[in-house]
Amino acid sequence: MTGNNLIQTGLRIGVRTLIVFAGFCSTVETVRGQEGLRISTAGDLAAAAQRQAENSIGYYNLLWGPVAWRFSSGLGMDYNDNVRLEAQNPEGDLIFRPNVGAQMHWPVTQVNDLNLSMSGGYSEYLQHQDLNQLYISPGSGLSFDIYIGDFAINLHDRISVTENAYQNQSASGNTTYASLQNTLGANALWDLNKAVIMLGYDHGTYQTMNSSQGQPDAASENFFLNGGARIVPEILAGLETGYGLIHYSRSGGANSTVTPDATQWNAGVFCTATISDYMDARLDAGYTVFTPDTTSSTNFSSAGASGFYLQFLITQRVNRFFTYSLSAGRSMDLQYSGQPYDRYTARWQPHWSFLRKYTISTPLWWEHATEVYYQTYSYDQYGAGISIGRQLTQKLSGGISYQFVKETSGQRGNNYTGNNYTGKIVSLNFSYQF
Repeated sequence: MTGNNLIQTGLRIGVRTLIVFAGFCSTVETVRGQEGLRISTAGDLAAAAQRQAENSIGYYNLLWGPVAWRFSSGLGMDYNDNVRLEAQNPEGDLIFRPNVGAQMHWPVTQVNDLNLSMSGGYSEYLQHQDLNQLYISPGSGLSFDIYIGDFAINLHDRISVTENAYQNQSASGNTTYASLQNTLGANALWDLNKAVIMLGYDHGTYQTMNSSQGQPDAASENFFLNGGARIVPEILAGLETGYGLIHYSRSGGANSTVTPDATQWNAGVFCTATISDYMDARLDAGYTVFTPDTTSSTNFSSAGASGFYLQFLITQRVNRFFTYSLSAGRSMDLQYSGQPYDRYTARWQPHWSFLRKYTISTPLWWEHATEVYYQTYSYDQYGAGISIGRQLTQKLSGGISYQFVKETSGQRGNNYTGNNYTGKIVSLNFSYQF
């Protein structure tokens, strides 16, 4: 394609994406919340509370009675040089991403709040039109907090539609990768000053957005119960347990006929600690058992898997120029394609602010996983990136980022690097707060 033709095609795509952007605005109120399928652990409730605090509406630009709204819009442009995750002859493309966002805070009573936080948009590929799709950003959700005496009750519905192929490590080759994940549930916290009891239930749904992926849809019923005591005001420690029922679709995906239903339980300990005014840590550790129902699949003979789980997170503000979070762990869950994986992960997320008016982040991550049922598919993935953001005006912000992703699969034909030779995704984004 010549330079003039590329520019003309880009202009046509730009006009079409603006039309889609306007249409999405008109249907935005149908969007709801996000989370993956797995058994909840003690840290999840604290993490949810932290996310809610971080997503506090702050200021608003529309007040409708007691309900405050804040809106935003944006336009992103990415170049991905391996959009189909091919091991050989990778294909690159330019992607336009118009998006919208909204936050709502409704103080139903003096102590009960209804909150909505959602964002999403549309991805338009310049050349690979079959990959065009709507997406809903992780973190979108509806949350209702109820306070009754010593009880704090949270009702929630979280949803996401993700599209980046490297986020689904079992995906490769000439297909689309969109997947919908939804979590609907409730949890309750009973605070007895020096003791805390938490219990909850989540109904999880995993659904592929394209039947050609050959992956089964899945649903799970997850229950958890945790109890802890404050050893000192800064440290909360105790016991946790969870139980899950997982059901796989028997239609749609090519693998669904050989993917049995399963049960999973876990038991262990947890600890959260405020180490200093600038450092917090969280630890979940224990034992988990994943057991397939062999009666639901006539050609399946696996006995399942069991082993320890561990999740560790530390966040620290070193000084006014540098903050970071470091996480690592092992888990058995349904993170990808509805299939259970035994995963080891590590991630370092630093944030730098040594340049005035600029925010800089340089994440690094690594992951190793093996499919639980068949033990024939495993992968190692690592990545690195850098993003630079700046507040351009009072309401307009912009950012540019670079991301390198590489994966090596233990199954022949599934090796890929996100780029021919170097592996990169380059993004340019603008966001406007009304």
